[in-house]
Amino acid sequence: AGFMESHILSPTMAGTPQGGIISPTVATMALDGLQARLSQQPANTERKRSRLRMNFVRYADDFIVTGHSKEFLEQEVKPCIEAFLAERGLTLSAEKTRVTAIEEGFDFLGVNLRRFGDKLLTRPAQKSIQSLCSKLRKIIKDNSTAKQHNLIQQLNPVIRGWTQYHRHGVAKKIFTDVDTYLWQLLWRWATRRHPNKGARWIKDKYFKCMQHRHWVFATTENTGSTEMVALVKARDTKIRRHLKIRCAANPFDPEWDDYFARRKYRRFRD
Repeated sequence: AGFMESHILSPTMAGTPQGGIISPTVATMALDGLQARLSQQPANTERKRSRLRMNFVRYADDFIVTGHSKEFLEQEVKPCIEAFLAERGLTLSAEKTRVTAIEEGFDFLGVNLRRFGDKLLTRPAQKSIQSLCSKLRKIIKDNSTAKQHNLIQQLNPVIRGWTQYHRHGVAKKIFTDVDTYLWQLLWRWATRRHPNKGARWIKDKYFKCMQHRHWVFATTENTGSTEMVALVKARDTKIRRHLKIRCAANPFDPEWDDYFARRKYRRFRD
């Protein structure tokens, strides 16, 4: 795209790599104005009604558009987006762009959204689950000879981060499935370290009974210490439904300070 200095445009020989640090920022700047373009009222009355039933949601360079029919999205919305992007030298990704019914569901930002009857349910996307499992496998494999304490320290932040991100959806069963899968990985990790030991010996060494819960992957912080460090359970993460922010709320307006303070307090309390 080049760069401009002192009102002089100079060409560049290389572009911004996909996934780079600056890439989302540049994409955000390029996509500014797309929502306004889509909301422009067309000529006939039928299309006006269709526009009123359209919604646009964007996060950085990812966005979705909802409409009342597949024909409306394909014939009206998609060409408008393509024209908007063409003015900026951009195109829609054929691999990531598709038109689908809400009953079939779709993935957005690692979350699967799908309507069942009159309810719209959000849950962790299958790709997000697979990515988490792959990351857990890699950590355990890379720490095949590490101390149990060090392994727990590497696994806990990953589990906490992923579950906190998905705690607002229908994820309780998936959290339990993650715990089961992780237990299988850790049991295999432990048995490979002691091929000549029996199952009971391995269980007593690596899995403890804590707070009336058996099979807790835990150990002491240091030799001779009595303080235990345990692997967090994904299913212990409480499900908390997200409360939408009021449309008129403005974080820069002092009149809304109490409102945002209450939201912040609730988030920390949970």
